[in-house]
Amino acid sequence: MKRVGVLGGSFDPIHFGHLLMAQSAVEALKLDAVFFVPAFCSPFKAHHPLPDASRRLVMVKEAIKGNKAFKLYDGELRRGKISYTIDTLKELKALYPRSQFYLLMGADNLRTFHRWKDPEGILKLAKLVILNRPGFDKEYPKRWPYRKINMPAVDISSSDLRQRLKTKRSLWYLTPKAVIRYIKRYRLYDQRQERTA
Repeated sequence: MKRVGVLGGSFDPIHFGHLLMAQSAVEALKLDAVFFVPAFCSPFKAHHPLPDASRRLVMVKEAIKGNKAFKLYDGELRRGKISYTIDTLKELKALYPRSQFYLLMGADNLRTFHRWKDPEGILKLAKLVILNRPGFDKEYPKRWPYRKINMPAVDISSSDLRQRLKTKRSLWYLTPKAVIRYIKRYRLYDQRQERTA
């Protein structure tokens, strides 16, 4: 694999917005693969408990089935502590030393990139790729070098999906059927309080 995208997140739960980001990057950058990287614990959400890591892992696996370019990397879950992108990129670079990595993120995350652990180190290991997200198109800071990619404008968030589940509304057309079935089977969000994503 010469050109590899890296898409991290809580995936709590994964939805079509995540999948569209990855596919848009594959097409625009001619990527050989995109690694979906579920976080064990986001440093910005350390006070929010996430569903069991194995549950979120299965949801990502179910969501990316059928797309040969989509891969799962469980390094952050295996580390079992607060997840830092710099550590993940170092691991991936050691595993795939000849690959060029592209860190994929929504425009909303670029505003807080200066608070990430070692942003300069991240930029030495991967090229930064920003995908538009409704409401953030005109707020791109110029502090960091990045490439912007347009994707279909879908306003879907994991927090909205959790809220819909809490209020007994449907997730149809927001996330793959396999993810919906898994959530219902294990009642993953029945007793959880809504959080911001």
